[in-house]
Amino acid sequence: MNVDVAVVGGGPAGASAANELAKKGLSTILIERNLNNAKPCGGAIPLGLIEEFEIPDFLVERKVTHMAVRSPKGRLVTMSMPNGFVGMVRRERFDKFLRERAAQNGAVLLEGKFRTIKETDSNYRLLIDVKGGTEEVQAKYVIGADGANSKVALDLAFPPNEFKAVAIQQRFHLCEELARYENLVEIWYDGEVSPDFYAWVFPKADHIAIGTGTEDGKANIKHLQARFIEKLGIQAKPYYEEAAKIPMHPRKRFVKGNAMLVGDAAGLVTPSNGEGIFFAMKSGKMAAETLVDHLKGKGSPLSKYEKNFRKQFGIIFTGLGLMQSIYYRNDRLRESFVAILEDQHVQQISFDSYLYKKMVPAPLWVQLKITAKNLYHLAIGK
Repeated sequence: MNVDVAVVGGGPAGASAANELAKKGLSTILIERNLNNAKPCGGAIPLGLIEEFEIPDFLVERKVTHMAVRSPKGRLVTMSMPNGFVGMVRRERFDKFLRERAAQNGAVLLEGKFRTIKETDSNYRLLIDVKGGTEEVQAKYVIGADGANSKVALDLAFPPNEFKAVAIQQRFHLCEELARYENLVEIWYDGEVSPDFYAWVFPKADHIAIGTGTEDGKANIKHLQARFIEKLGIQAKPYYEEAAKIPMHPRKRFVKGNAMLVGDAAGLVTPSNGEGIFFAMKSGKMAAETLVDHLKGKGSPLSKYEKNFRKQFGIIFTGLGLMQSIYYRNDRLRESFVAILEDQHVQQISFDSYLYKKMVPAPLWVQLKITAKNLYHLAIGK
């Protein structure tokens, strides 16, 4: 099979890229090893994503407007979002919708396990294991959207994903014991349940997703999860468990030749909060738009995709990385972090930046107040 673009990986990043490319009339194949598969994920999406990517209401199973954050010593900070909500989706339904939308716009869906890719003088040669044999695809351009352990990135010698976390999540049937979480996201900053990240409780349509994460190889993730369930005081038993590795820092480079990496394959998961769906879809769309401009002879090199992404979102990755490096090191600092979240201006800035991924400057006096609070809490640790 000969195509203009081969997209490897059918998650939100790959499906978004394939959708944009197909809409512009490029022959596009979207390769996914299991069309019924979905990456383990909390499934929280911001309002800005829902609006930009026209996500239909039926996919948003909960519109959560309340959040609680808990410190190691049990300090509980409650917050609400009067001007927005956190959308909760199930990845198996969400990813399927995105893939099918790409197919409706002209992309070819191929179910099979991507085996290898080789660059030739004129294109890329991909081999995919499918039922009954091997499929060969010849493509002029390639977009790698195949996750944190991207085989596309490995075969094409991209710089590695340097830092990975591992996350585990269990699903519990919605019951009377868990009814308090129907409109509540709860985040725990507690070294007993995550020594360098956080643990979460996310509500869905008919279940509650509970999970935690930590740097890969740093701690026993199953022990952390068991301790979290114990501290939550939950007696119910999970009916489903899932785990995945998460890249927590962008690769040093995610464009090389006529190949681009998007989403987790490019390492585009934010530090501190581990958000990946928005940046996956945005990177897929930006990569596709850059490729279309490149082919239309507008003089846009493919490297412009990476340059534009870093220009638009680099400050968010840098800021959240700095916050994680400062406050997630031990429970004394985590206690300080939760204390700072009690400030109404901090909450407002956090929600505004989350919902639309824009760093909205606060008035100078608010910035000075927040800076003073940070210094105070860092010094006294409470």
